[in-house]
Amino acid sequence: MKKIFAALLMTLCMAGVAVAQDMAQATELAKQANESLVNGDNEAALAGFRQALEQASLCGEEGFDLVTTCKSVIPKILLNQAKASIAANEFDAAVEKLKETASVATEYEQVDAAEEANALVPQVLLQKANQLLNAKDYNGAVSAYKDVLDVDPANGNAYLRMGMAYNGMNNLDSAIDAFDKALENTPETSQGAVKKQLSTAYLKKANGFYKAKQWKEALEFAQKSIESQDNANAEKIVGNAASQLKQNKIAAEAFEAYLTMKPNAADKVQVTYQLGTVLQALGDKEKACGYFKTIQDDPKFGEGARYQITQLKCN
Repeated sequence: MKKIFAALLMTLCMAGVAVAQDMAQATELAKQANESLVNGDNEAALAGFRQALEQASLCGEEGFDLVTTCKSVIPKILLNQAKASIAANEFDAAVEKLKETASVATEYEQVDAAEEANALVPQVLLQKANQLLNAKDYNGAVSAYKDVLDVDPANGNAYLRMGMAYNGMNNLDSAIDAFDKALENTPETSQGAVKKQLSTAYLKKANGFYKAKQWKEALEFAQKSIESQDNANAEKIVGNAASQLKQNKIAAEAFEAYLTMKPNAADKVQVTYQLGTVLQALGDKEKACGYFKTIQDDPKFGEGARYQITQLKCN
């Protein structure tokens, strides 16, 4: 029996020596890793702390404090590596490193590091997409903005810029859908840029229909452009399309709005003549006469204006 106890005691002593040796080795690895970290060598530091963690984990309670330290440092190093990739515009590598950071930080119960990494992912994806948009790689930008929305479905800025990319491709229907979603996900006080883009997309559609002499569609989309953000070009299309459709009240209001917005427009005299004719059709003799009189001396439209003044028996 005494021999058995003696053998057991010897084994425990040897185990204690082994643990001490393992801890000494783990501590040295951590020290060297820290020196690498101070010197800015994140790769060597990461490898060193991972080795120290593995070694300290074998030491039971004696290694607890070192294990805790390594688990707190490793996610920070991974985050540093990700940020270095961001600074170098290596967006794909940065995203992969951020995802690794979040995973490791979650495993090690490092909540702050995990949250920061997860928050950076959509920002990095957005940077990548914006760079593609600025380079006019519209297909690539659309795909990249979709990646942003996969991880941040309520990102109004991503929808806005995706719409701009679709607009660059002249895919107006998709652009309008994206701008509508941008409005849904943008605070009302910050919707100005979205409404401007939406107005422009509707105007482009209106202009296409106008050139094709599809007056009803031209009128509809020009009015939508105005609803998003009033503008002179849309008012002019509304005026002309409504005139073709004999919707003279709408035409008159649009022409008047156009002239108010662009008092020095190159086609001011022509639009004034058109305005006079639709007012005449509406039976508003007084206003029609007033507009015709303002252009009666014009070398191109003056003769027609004077004729209308005679027909209306203007005072």
